[in-house]
Amino acid sequence: MKRSFVNIIKILLFVITFSCAFYYFLEWDTLGRFAMSMAHSRLERQGMRLNYSDVAAEQGGFTVNNLALSGSANVSLSSITIKPQLAASVLSLAPVCEISFRGANVRLGQVLNFGDGGFLLTAGRNEILLENLETNGNFALNGFLTVNLATMKLGRTEARLDVPATFEQGMGMLQNFLPLVQDGGKWYLRRQ
Repeated sequence: MKRSFVNIIKILLFVITFSCAFYYFLEWDTLGRFAMSMAHSRLERQGMRLNYSDVAAEQGGFTVNNLALSGSANVSLSSITIKPQLAASVLSLAPVCEISFRGANVRLGQVLNFGDGGFLLTAGRNEILLENLETNGNFALNGFLTVNLATMKLGRTEARLDVPATFEQGMGMLQNFLPLVQDGGKWYLRRQ
């Protein structure tokens, strides 16, 4: 009994050491290009276009520069940095990444500036969870949301959306597309 326990501990330590070494010595720019190629293919099948200028290695991840996503809305980012979270992925049994971005803009008729920000992404089988979502632009978002992978629509969502006073009238139009609720003079993306 004691011998098998020692062997299990040895195997576990080997797997952890191998995983950590693989994680730290991985060629992140190559992995980033592969991930962007996969994302491009999947989004193209859903009628969206993904463009970017280059992918650069970061410590524990990669950065994609000048990213643009075109679909029902056009999204552009000066840069987005993706850092996989090995321990969180193992604990949740799903891929988890820390994502930070700069210069985020969404075009829905007019440009909505979300600025810089970040979130923790967990990719489940049926949905993607964005938690600790925070942006600092003219349109500031703070909270969490999920995206249903089958429909590419928002699922469970609870996030405060600060908008410029000049855009208050446009929020009524956005309510036709998004689960927006006004509560106490503040706007929220809210769906249970």
